[in-house]
Amino acid sequence: MVVTKHFATHGKKYRRRLIKYILNPDKTDNLKLVSDFGMSNYLDFPSHAEMVEMYNVNFSNNDKLYESRNDRQEKHQQTIHAHHLIQSFSPEDNLTPEEINRIGYETMMELTGGRFKFIVATHTDKDHVHNHILINSIDRNSDKKLIWNYALERNLRMISDRISKVAGAKIIEKRYSYRDYKKYRESSHKFELKQRLNFLLQQSKSFDDFLEKAKQLHVQIDFSQKHSRFLMTDRTMIKPIRGRQLSKRDLYDEEFFRMHFAKQEIESRLEFLLNRVNSLEELITKAKELHLTIDLKQKNVTFILEEDNQKISLGHQKISDKKLYDVKFFQDYFKNKEVGDSERLENLQEQYHAFREERDKDKVSTEKIEEAFETFKEKRDTVHEFEVELAENQIEKLVDEGIYIKVSFGIKQSGLIFIPNYQLDIQEEENQIKYKIFIRETTSYFVYNKEHSDKNQYIKGRTLIRQLTNDSRVIPYRRSTVKSLQEKITEINLFIELTEPGKKYQDIKDELVKEIAELDIKLTQTNEQIATLNKMAEVLVNLNNSDMKNRRLARYDCAKMNLAPTINVYSIEKKIEESQEFMVQMIDEYEYKVGKLEKFVEILDNREKLIGNSRQTHEEKSSNECLKYKNLF
Repeated sequence: MVVTKHFATHGKKYRRRLIKYILNPDKTDNLKLVSDFGMSNYLDFPSHAEMVEMYNVNFSNNDKLYESRNDRQEKHQQTIHAHHLIQSFSPEDNLTPEEINRIGYETMMELTGGRFKFIVATHTDKDHVHNHILINSIDRNSDKKLIWNYALERNLRMISDRISKVAGAKIIEKRYSYRDYKKYRESSHKFELKQRLNFLLQQSKSFDDFLEKAKQLHVQIDFSQKHSRFLMTDRTMIKPIRGRQLSKRDLYDEEFFRMHFAKQEIESRLEFLLNRVNSLEELITKAKELHLTIDLKQKNVTFILEEDNQKISLGHQKISDKKLYDVKFFQDYFKNKEVGDSERLENLQEQYHAFREERDKDKVSTEKIEEAFETFKEKRDTVHEFEVELAENQIEKLVDEGIYIKVSFGIKQSGLIFIPNYQLDIQEEENQIKYKIFIRETTSYFVYNKEHSDKNQYIKGRTLIRQLTNDSRVIPYRRSTVKSLQEKITEINLFIELTEPGKKYQDIKDELVKEIAELDIKLTQTNEQIATLNKMAEVLVNLNNSDMKNRRLARYDCAKMNLAPTINVYSIEKKIEESQEFMVQMIDEYEYKVGKLEKFVEILDNREKLIGNSRQTHEEKSSNECLKYKNLF
């Protein structure tokens, strides 16, 4: 039985201590059960202390280049610097520590697609052998950070379970079908309660309005105790549900709801004032008339809202998902704003009241909230969740936990997507088995490629729907893979053999295939060139590092790459930018050539159909004449 856990690692010092802990020689059979990916190693037989420093320097080198590119130093920020995973196995699995280490390594390669450096250390000091995995938060190209979310955690478990099951480990089975999931949704108090609360947040003007509408929607809310409690009076609930049971991220307490409406109100007042004032000083003055204090510091802005005899203070980062209301935003806004008429600011309170009424006109009243919620539920179940029937060629494998389906998209982009049982419905009709899956537009699905882990990526539900069904009104946007191109070429060759002017078609086909092959080679070379340039930039940045160990590793990489003394970071960054632009042009040209090849297949196919139809028409005509002749007698 395999169990996976995830912990975010904050701070570079803690990351180093964690590296030291997971590399403990007493727990890893004297470092024999340690594997890594993407690390530069300048030592032949490193000791425990040397290996700790070496791995720490490898992680830090990525950080330095990322910080220089993004013009921000993260020394004093509590950002995520690594992701710590624990992968535990039961003694009943009968797996060796070496096999467990390999499982951890393969899991990480498939999960990250080879884009992030990581360490896998297998600990044998307890009855259950387990892997400690540390993934650097910054990718190998020092360009992007690893965003850990629910979808990634779900895919971690899925990949881990599949690889572990193949190796012989027992998996915690979850045999839920789509029908079971529908029953759960209908009967689950937590699911229904959370749906009602989220709907109320969307349809309420203020905190008091939220409480009033909650009563109308049969939701009793109690904030008087240590934990917030919720009870739906129109359902047979034995006991109330606590707020912390509804979400791992949000507590659903009184502060959570008040903060929601405070953010809404602050953003609304800023939107109202920004169109009516001509300077930052005027904005601060007029905001106070609306009981909003704007406190500007060197970079950050604090907003203090006074409402209902309460003061709520919020930083600019928490106000809006659309705009960053920091000092720079206000400076740039008033610098570019045309000076308008300030006479409109008379009777400011009345104007803002009218503005709010206009803003909230689409929100339903308390009397109609119940009816509106029923309409919302109907739309939720019918619009966002699509039923797709799978063809046989789309099914890769049916397993106990769900189904694997094949998808192809992008340049050489193909892979498998796992659909769990609760999104799968298997129907047996007239000795025929139908596989139907239920996909939400907004859900992200992990596409993994067994042969090329670097091609792993995510795909949105709406894109997946377009690719799996022919009934969609929107034509799926899909670039051909090498396999599909080969199939088209085979198809063309068959048409050529069946047609008289085969020589002409052969020349067209050969020319197109040659051009596509050349572009494919250029794309591969350019991609490899960009990866090499990123590594060179990282090395050059760390040659001037204050840490001696960082410089030592950078000098080792510099010697290995044979870098010229005249090369600098700025010239390499320019080359990276040029290579990326060239890559975009090549992709466009590749897609154009593939489109021409598809058009060529279509023309040949239509020509063959026309020939076939003419023959068929002639045969039908002869048959009809024979029938008429027989009827005469």
